[in-house]
Amino acid sequence: MNSANINTVATTAMSFINDYLAKHHYFTPSDEADENDDGVLRLSLYRAMPDMNSSGTIEYVFIYGAKVRKNSPELQQWVQQIMDALKETHPEVSQFESAIRLNAWDY
Repeated sequence: MNSANINTVATTAMSFINDYLAKHHYFTPSDEADENDDGVLRLSLYRAMPDMNSSGTIEYVFIYGAKVRKNSPELQQWVQQIMDALKETHPEVSQFESAIRLNAWDY
């Protein structure tokens, strides 16, 4: 594995996840959505990039909104759904380890 491959795959993953989240309205009910406030979104992606501390790993950092708890089953289910769809659509992602971080919206 070389860094160009992992960078390309991470970029592909980020693009796919962002599109997937948009198509699923960020798992946010329409009555809660506010185009002027990203903090109300139930789930969004901050980044997908090679993990600088772990060679051969792509780090995915998701941001969850105030109406979601970090350990909630629905949050875990959404992330799993996204990762399953990513790996099904882009099997090349599976050649790298995945590190998933969930951070609260702090703004």
